[in-house]
Amino acid sequence: GFFSLLPIFLDQQVIQKEDTARNIDIETQNKIEKTNELSSNNMSVLFLEERAQVMTNYYSFFSTIFYKIFLNLETNPEFKKYFNEAADYYMKSFIATDVADIMYDLDAIRNDLRSMSFYYYEYGDKELEEKIKKLFLFKNPLEESLINKIVNRSSTKTDFSSKEIYTLYQSLFQMNKQFAISIKTLNDISNYFDKEEEIIEKELDQILQKGKKVKIFKNYLILSSILSQIISLMALLFLFRNIIKEES
Repeated sequence: GFFSLLPIFLDQQVIQKEDTARNIDIETQNKIEKTNELSSNNMSVLFLEERAQVMTNYYSFFSTIFYKIFLNLETNPEFKKYFNEAADYYMKSFIATDVADIMYDLDAIRNDLRSMSFYYYEYGDKELEEKIKKLFLFKNPLEESLINKIVNRSSTKTDFSSKEIYTLYQSLFQMNKQFAISIKTLNDISNYFDKEEEIIEKELDQILQKGKKVKIFKNYLILSSILSQIISLMALLFLFRNIIKEES
């Protein structure tokens, strides 16, 4: 009788373990999806950081080269004799073009940023979240008249004074600093996602280990139930054999 009732109890335990295993599978899938989300956000951050790094390197190098050439053309007659008469105009145009391009690039990268999922992610660090909202935001240091002069330079042959070129170079340097500040913030965001991903992966490992133990124990219960049923059947066979012997 005991071995007849034991499989019923063990089968109930198996059903409970199946429910536990199912919940663990759901929890595992949630952790995997969370890990994928963190990894995807981190990749977006790294690609954006690389894009910003390329831009700031470009503007740091070429704006400096153009301005140094312009200064030498203005102050060094020996240097100026290696260039034609239009060199001064071209250097001014290159610097003005760089200013127009960096304003466009900052706006473009800011617009792209707002289409990325990590921009809207709920961070545990509120200070970091505030920095993210300020990524690639810049206040144009140039006066409106000088901005219009840059914008309209292609339609009219615009010449800039030495003072204006110096102002353009200063503004270019100031706006380029925004790339450097944003790169630092992007690096902090990447580190945040790395830490979050590491925590989730550890939790996932613990859940997987727990799932293995539950499945092993469930299999043990199934085997125990089968064994109990076999013992119960054997006990019944012995009982019937004894009854038949007694009757004969």
